[in-house]
Amino acid sequence: MEKKKFFSREVKIGIVVIVAIGMLYFGLNYLKGINIFKPDTYFYAKYDRVDGVVKTTHVYVNGFQVGHVSDIIFDYSKEAPIVLEITVDKKLVIPAGTVAEVYDTGLMGDKAIQLKLGKDYSKVHNTGDTLASSISNGLIAGIVEQIVPPIKDLIPTIDSTISVLQNTLSSPEIKNIIVNADATMANLKKASESLEKDVPAIMSNVNKVCNDLSNVTVAFKKVDWEKTLGSVEATMVNLKATTDKFNSTDNSLGALLNDKALYAGLDSTVNSANALLIDLKENPKRYVHFSVFGAKEKKEEKKEEQKVEAEK
Repeated sequence: MEKKKFFSREVKIGIVVIVAIGMLYFGLNYLKGINIFKPDTYFYAKYDRVDGVVKTTHVYVNGFQVGHVSDIIFDYSKEAPIVLEITVDKKLVIPAGTVAEVYDTGLMGDKAIQLKLGKDYSKVHNTGDTLASSISNGLIAGIVEQIVPPIKDLIPTIDSTISVLQNTLSSPEIKNIIVNADATMANLKKASESLEKDVPAIMSNVNKVCNDLSNVTVAFKKVDWEKTLGSVEATMVNLKATTDKFNSTDNSLGALLNDKALYAGLDSTVNSANALLIDLKENPKRYVHFSVFGAKEKKEEKKEEQKVEAEK
């Protein structure tokens, strides 16, 4: 005889699904900061704009989270303020004069609500009351408020500066400078192109010079400097001896160089030879006798001499 089952397979599956859904609901609310097991109180606040505010937006008192936005109510039929339902810890006492202020929590535009508690604890708000509300300018708005006025003051100065720059840039001098700069850039471009063409040849010459210097260095290393310096020293000794002979009158060349009387005689002889050459050029017949009939004249002279001797 089969045992009767209390739950069928379908019922078990349904129970598992319900439990899973419940756990998912509780888990999502826990992640949002909502404790559904804890009794809370709620209040309302009205705003013209609620940019960035969503359900589960955190509510703080002096930086400590005490609740969240549980609902956003908007009447589509008429232009009316947007109502936020704010749920807070039941233990929190909300004195009269408390303000619910919406403010920025960072540069990304995230929002939160700060409860600025009143000072009069003799009167407190009850659950369902409507709190006073305000919207803070926020971090970015505050920065803008601090930056915009100085910028507005700078705008006239900037305009005048731009005007001066425009006048300066449109002046003929600036235009000439720009034209000259363009010409200079063109010349630099040509020079760079020329250098690009000449650099290989220059580098080749430099390499050749370096190779020659290397060869010279190698040759210098091979030279027997001790022997070479000895030869130079001997040459200097000989040169000194030769110059000593030039300065002495004990030899012909030294006498010629140092004897003033001999120098004067040589100078006189040269001057006489020079005068003789000049006279020879001016009176050649005085020194040279030349005649085609020279032989005949000699014969006649000889006959006359013989005739004179015969008469004697």
